[in-house]
Amino acid sequence: MTIFLSLLIGYLLGSISPAFILGKILKGIDIREHGTKNAGTTNVKRTLGIGPATITAIYDLGKGLLAMWIASLLGASPIIIYAAGFAAVFGHIFPFYLKFRGGQGSATALAILFYNLSILLRQNLMPISDILALAVLVLGILYITQQGEMIGFVALPGFAYFMFKNYPVNIITITSAIVLALLFTNVVREIIRQKLYTLKPAFHKKVKLWRLVSRPLAIVFPLLLYYTDKKVTLLVLGPILLISIIADLIRLLNKKANLFFLITKPGIYKEKEARRFSSITLFLMASFLIILIFPTPIAVLATVFLIFGDMFSKFFGIQYGRTNFFGKTLEGSVAYFVVCFCAGFFLLDYFPNLSLFMILAGSIVAAIIEVLPLGVDDNLSTGVISAAAMFFIQQIS
Repeated sequence: MTIFLSLLIGYLLGSISPAFILGKILKGIDIREHGTKNAGTTNVKRTLGIGPATITAIYDLGKGLLAMWIASLLGASPIIIYAAGFAAVFGHIFPFYLKFRGGQGSATALAILFYNLSILLRQNLMPISDILALAVLVLGILYITQQGEMIGFVALPGFAYFMFKNYPVNIITITSAIVLALLFTNVVREIIRQKLYTLKPAFHKKVKLWRLVSRPLAIVFPLLLYYTDKKVTLLVLGPILLISIIADLIRLLNKKANLFFLITKPGIYKEKEARRFSSITLFLMASFLIILIFPTPIAVLATVFLIFGDMFSKFFGIQYGRTNFFGKTLEGSVAYFVVCFCAGFFLLDYFPNLSLFMILAGSIVAAIIEVLPLGVDDNLSTGVISAAAMFFIQQIS
């Protein structure tokens, strides 16, 4: 009987839709037929205003927790208490009196996730460093994109990583996984609905897309360094660098060859590389120098900075850039820092002799060097200088 009552109460609480009720009371409308056609807080704010949206948010966030609290008062087991919370989510999505067409359930599910997080924090199971890294990721994406969907798309996998990297499989991690899967599905659905994946026209003008998406293939170099040693890595990287240098020299010394590589579709080189070494060569050169000169942990980290920092800086800078300086954007620089810091935090598990301060300093230096007009291509300067900064900090600490 306790199980049945817990689930029934959870479903009934969840099925109460303030978005629908307030729409009918205030404007005589069905909120599901207006705006984004979703009976949720965001659509209520757009359609009815901030007041009704606040009421909707408070109830939608609280009804799952209320259902769990009532189930606990009924003496339900922990599994049934969580089941009552998910029954509220189910009721929100499929309310019986609205022909089983409600909202997405994100707010109600999110409250369950917050509840789990509060348990981990009370039991000191989530280190401050994890919270710091997650905060950097969320706040960075919030500033860059100013879009809730993109925050969710990036932050939810990040939260999943922090949740599952340290904790055993138990009721907290299992229920969190279910919530994260639901939230991520809703985020992806909204991104597709709003076509947020569409690239700006400026993107195609400034970036050769095939070069951008192929950049992560260079991860083979830090992986090779981690699993083998410097000698093997340099023996693999060296010939590739040499081929790239020779290709650049051939086209720079031969006008016809240069035009061919610049004009042909999809064009290997950019127009700005018509009279200088390509960023491909400079990237390979920087990677070679970093791996040759610096200790393995720093070399791996600095190379990863080069690979992903530049890639995400270009993407977010062009797609969401608002504040221009030094010919680039502040949003792109923030993206460079966020990606470098999060990548470095991930690598802490593999290189314990790295410190969080080293990673923070290296990420800041990399983001600054990438944007400053130093007269040296950032593909060459950023990785080398950030590696040198981290090496210096390591020596004095």
